[in-house]
Amino acid sequence: MRRLRKFLALNSAGRAVVLHSFLLLPTVALSLRAFGMARTRAMLERLGPRADGAAAALAPAELARLVDAAAARLRVRCLARSLALWQLLRHRGTSTEIRLGVSKLADGSLAAHAWLEFEGLPLNDNADVLERYAALPTRAKQPSC
Repeated sequence: MRRLRKFLALNSAGRAVVLHSFLLLPTVALSLRAFGMARTRAMLERLGPRADGAAAALAPAELARLVDAAAARLRVRCLARSLALWQLLRHRGTSTEIRLGVSKLADGSLAAHAWLEFEGLPLNDNADVLERYAALPTRAKQPSC
């Protein structure tokens, strides 16, 4: 009941983003499992940016908070969460960068993590993510001729 009250307390843009996230997050997660990151991202890129009323009405940090809440409820992992948020922000014309990082655990194994950066700062993670994970180089931009 508390979750329903929180949802109903959101403005119409917030409710629209949450509902959209409940559709987009599992779709992205399934695509990642079936096709991998490169093909999933390419599929999302083909959708192209366009003006989206609900997403455009919210600040990037608020959009990230709403997507994270839906992702937590659906138990969607960091890469799907970051790709879904990246797509929602692209739809409103906001440029962000998907970052991947690795960290060596105490037992010697590696842990991987994904997050989104907006204007050089983590958007859907804590600021200390750059201390906890070594960020891998970003995808190289193709030169235009």
